[in-house]
Amino acid sequence: MFTAVQERASLNEDKAREFPDVRHVGRVANLPYDLIFRILLLLPAESLLISSSVCKEWFSLINSSDFIEAHAHQSETVFIFLKKASPRLKSFKIEDKLGLLVNYSIFSKSEPLRSYINFVKVQGGRCKVIESNISGFKNILATCNGLILATCEQNGGLLVLNPVTRKLSALPLGTTLPLEQSYGFVFSHLTKQYKVVHLFQDESLHTSCEILSLNTRSWRGVDGPSFGLFTSLVHKPVTAIGALHWLPSSANCSFIVSMGIDDEKFRTLSLPISSTPNDRLVEIGGFLSFVTHVGFRRLDVWMLKGLEGEGWVKQHIITSYRVPDLVPVSALRCGRELIFQVNGAPCFYAYDVEKEEMSMAVMEGEAPGGCQHYLPHVNTLTR
Repeated sequence: MFTAVQERASLNEDKAREFPDVRHVGRVANLPYDLIFRILLLLPAESLLISSSVCKEWFSLINSSDFIEAHAHQSETVFIFLKKASPRLKSFKIEDKLGLLVNYSIFSKSEPLRSYINFVKVQGGRCKVIESNISGFKNILATCNGLILATCEQNGGLLVLNPVTRKLSALPLGTTLPLEQSYGFVFSHLTKQYKVVHLFQDESLHTSCEILSLNTRSWRGVDGPSFGLFTSLVHKPVTAIGALHWLPSSANCSFIVSMGIDDEKFRTLSLPISSTPNDRLVEIGGFLSFVTHVGFRRLDVWMLKGLEGEGWVKQHIITSYRVPDLVPVSALRCGRELIFQVNGAPCFYAYDVEKEEMSMAVMEGEAPGGCQHYLPHVNTLTR
C-alpha cells in the first residue's frame, strides 16, 4: 500500500494522463480518508509536495491545517547551518525572489562564493550533510515549525522562508544598530500567530524588546526584561513550555530569563546550579531542560515541566571521557537521544537515554568546514 502511494507521488499530472490503466491508483484514492491521512503522514515533506498534485482530494488533505500540524509533530529533527560554496546550477536565489540586484565587481573573473543552506541528519550512529540549492542568506537567526528566520546576504533585511515549499516573505526591519541583539521565533497556539521576538541592548546594557506578528507585519514595543538581567545576548533562546528562555550571560548564570509567548511578560527562574561556558538550555520532549557540566567526566540534565511553581528535577546523569568539549545541541526521537557538538569542531556525539550510552556519530562524506552554529529544524509544509 505504501509503495503504491510512493509510486503515485512520483508521477505528475501530465504523466498520469499517459497511462490509461489507473485501476491500481483508483484503489488508493478510494481508501477511507483516515487511512490515507495516516499513510501520507509517513512521507517526507518533499514527497508530499508531489503527492498534492495527485488529485483535488489529496491536495485539500495535504494542505489542511490539521495535516500540516500532524506531519510537523512527527517529523524528525535535523540541524541547519550555512556553508560557503561555489555557485550551483539551478540555485534558488533569495535575491531573485526579493527583486534585488546583485552587483559583482567588473574585475572579478568569477562569481564569488555564496552562502547555501545545509542540513545535518544524525540517525543510527551516523551523521550526514544534506546540501540544498538555496542561497542568499547572511545569518540564520531562528527556526520554528519548519520556517526559517534569517537575514538577507544582499541587503541585511529580515525574511522568513520555508525551504521545502520555497515560500519566502520579506519582513520590515525593527530597531537597527544595537550593541547586541537576539531573535526568537515562536508560534502562539492561543492566537494561531507566528511572532518574531527581538531583544536588543544599547551602550548602557539596557535591554529592550519589540515583537512582530507575521499577520500584521509591524513591530510594536513591549516591556522588556528588568535592567541588569542580561549581561550578554550570545546564547540563542529556546522555546518550550509556552515561553522563550535565555541564558542571560556567557557563563556563571544562576538564573534564566523567560518570556511568555502569549502574555509577553518577562520573568526569571533560578537554575539548580550556576552555568559553565558549554552549558545550554535544550527543549526535550516539549519540556525545558538545562544540560550542565559537573567536573570533567559528568553532565547533569535537569528538566523543568512548567513555569507555575514547578521546580527543576534531575532527569539524567551522563558520564563520558569527552564531557568538557561537548556542547548540547538538541534532542531527537522524542527525547530518547541527546545530540552534542564538539566545541569548535564539526563532530557530533549522541547519547542514548534508554541505553545510557554516549557514542560518536560517524560522518558520511565531507564534514562541514570550520566552526558552525547549528540550529534544530524540521522539514514541514508550514505556510
